[in-house]
Amino acid sequence: MGYFEGLADASFKQDSSGNNVFYAWGVLGKGRILPDQATTLKLRKIVIRYYQILIPLAIALGILRLWLLTLTSLSLLTLGFYVYVYLITKDCPICTEKLTLKESYRNSAKSHNTLMLWLFLLISLLFVLGGIWLFFKGRLFIGLGSVVLFGLCSAVIILMLKVKHKKS
Repeated sequence: MGYFEGLADASFKQDSSGNNVFYAWGVLGKGRILPDQATTLKLRKIVIRYYQILIPLAIALGILRLWLLTLTSLSLLTLGFYVYVYLITKDCPICTEKLTLKESYRNSAKSHNTLMLWLFLLISLLFVLGGIWLFFKGRLFIGLGSVVLFGLCSAVIILMLKVKHKKS
């Protein structure tokens, strides 16, 4: 499986009754019990496509420093995503089981390639080092932001690697 599939899998789980449940807001929201495999696959494709558009767009606009356009376009894209998902899931029953952070990481880790996770960890740590360098070069806000963001990314990837290692 690919990177975006791994991200998408973090929003799905099976409940104690074996039903597929979708959490549009991840660990912050309620899940919807999906009626069939076709709906599950449809939502999974939508989530994958959302990430395939959102992440490259955010990176490209961020590199170009088009902050207002970034905020506007990502907000509209996210709003459209959640409206579309709501229309598909509005009649689905709400699941009483919460999605835990551990389950979300485990589901995502399952779908990611171990080598790719190590590569992402290396890249994240390099961005942390770059952020430290920027901080000491006087770019305080960007440097600190990079250290915090990519430090958190590194922590998540380490947790995912631990989850994968426990399984094998």
